[in-house]
Formats: sequence, structure tokens, C-alpha cells
Amino acid sequence: MLSVTRTPEGGGITDIHITTILYMNRDRLKDRVVITTRDDVFYLPGPLKYWLNVINSRGYKFLYVDRSTAINPANVVSVNEIYKEAFFDREVTRKSIKCEIAHHRYHEFVSELTATNRKVILT
Repeated sequence: MLSVTRTPEGGGITDIHITTILYMNRDRLKDRVVITTRDDVFYLPGPLKYWLNVINSRGYKFLYVDRSTAINPANVVSVNEIYKEAFFDREVTRKSIKCEIAHHRYHEFVSELTATNRKVILT
């Protein structure tokens, strides 16, 4: 479990399961982390690197996809090799949640992703 807030200003503390996190990114304007799940967006104070160390030290394996974004590879269903995007739904639509992958990190990310999540589809 991870205690997060429902608003950027810190209101509405709630607990979420780490396994429900799709990806996390750093908010450049504020010193906080934005967490995206299937149902909502949550917030944590502090730097992304700190929270990744905390989460990964608990046995999870979040991977950097660029310098300000980390993804939970267990929730990735497919990766578009042309546009370098990770998707979390079996059927990709306009409303599907996606996470962009930096071109210079793509090959390293896919290598680590396929080692941890053998069910992922590369399209």
C-alpha cells in the first residue's frame, strides 16, 4: 500500500496498492510525483527517484522510460514499436491510457520489459 493524495494540493489522503500503478511521472512545476492508475490520478510529495527507490526496495521493478517517467512493467499489455508507446489495455482505442517511451531508452526498456513480463505484445 502507498498513501497518496487525490488532489495536487494534498487533500484527500487515500491508500492505493502499488500493483495498481500504471506509471509515475515527475511534475516539473512542483516537487511532486503524479501517479496514474486505471481509475484515477494521485499525487505524492518529493522527487520521483526517491519514490522509485522506496517502491523498488519493496520487491517491485518499476522501469524508467525517460528521465521523468517510470512505468510498472507488470501492467503493460502491449508496446507500439513505431511510436514508442506502452499501452495497458488489450484493445487499444483513443481512450486507452498510454505512456510514451524515450527513443534513446526504448531498446533497453523493451529488453527489461520482456524479461519481467513475458505476456507483453510488441506491435
